[in-house]
Amino acid sequence: MTDLNIKTLRTMDYFITAADEIIQNDGIEKATVRNIAKRAGYNSSTLYNYFDDLDHLIFFTKITHLEKYTERLYNEISDNIHPLEQFIKIWRIFSEEAFKNPNDFYDLFFSKYSFELSESLTLYYKIYPERLDTENNRLKAMLNEKDIYKRNMTLMTDCIKNGCFINKKDAKKINELMILTFRGILDKYLEINSKDIQGYTDQFMEYLDILLTLELKKR
Repeated sequence: MTDLNIKTLRTMDYFITAADEIIQNDGIEKATVRNIAKRAGYNSSTLYNYFDDLDHLIFFTKITHLEKYTERLYNEISDNIHPLEQFIKIWRIFSEEAFKNPNDFYDLFFSKYSFELSESLTLYYKIYPERLDTENNRLKAMLNEKDIYKRNMTLMTDCIKNGCFINKKDAKKINELMILTFRGILDKYLEINSKDIQGYTDQFMEYLDILLTLELKKR
């Protein structure tokens, strides 16, 4: 990738915008390198100066669907909320938004590029700096982590520090159980092409409550 100067960031914006417009208007199958480059005003080979491949570019278009999620976090999670209450509320917001855009959230958090999410988000917000705005230090710490496992562990660590639940010894196992449980439910949601956003959100929150209750009983 070329140096991240203003021209580079602007060109990346052109490609991301072009890809997103094609996906929204014509469908993902029409989002080819040739079609995107033509809409952006460049030749096909130019795309590879700014993105690893087509999947990498498409990954950036999916980040736009995180904006509703982060916007809700900024609006609904206060900086002085109790860590355990924050943990539960973030999971509910995440679940609701994930089931609204299941394919995009799956790709963002469970695809081959998901472990580069932090780096991709950093770059994304360099391209669109106006889209990142929060003074909530807990949210910043969580959102800056590189993948969903580390994001959730950041929230769990805050709970541990405040004596809410989970001893340090079991934290990693509980963290993995939570992520695997969510992924399993998301897999099922996608497999049957469900539209029951609230039902699947409630189902995951019930499982999350069971995990938390079991851990609280150890105290």
